[in-house]
Amino acid sequence: MMDFFLTFFSKYKCLIHTAFGSEEYIRVVNKLSAHGIRFRTRIHSHAVRHLGGDMGMLPPEKDHKQYDIYVEKEEEHRANLAIHSR
Repeated sequence: MMDFFLTFFSKYKCLIHTAFGSEEYIRVVNKLSAHGIRFRTRIHSHAVRHLGGDMGMLPPEKDHKQYDIYVEKEEEHRANLAIHSR
């Protein structure tokens, strides 16, 4: 229910990119920031941990987070240009 209100009342409604893992997320938001584009992020955690190894130890946790990056509709074109720039 809270997601509905955050989405409904936010000016950041245009999903511009979905990044999987923090490295991709950081790369994209650095480009947006460098071009002066404001954004908001919604993070979805899909962490799955399994017992592994002979001693039942937990393996290192991989980064399974999904980062949805939103911009204002008026910034959609500039944001796409920024994300795909070198």
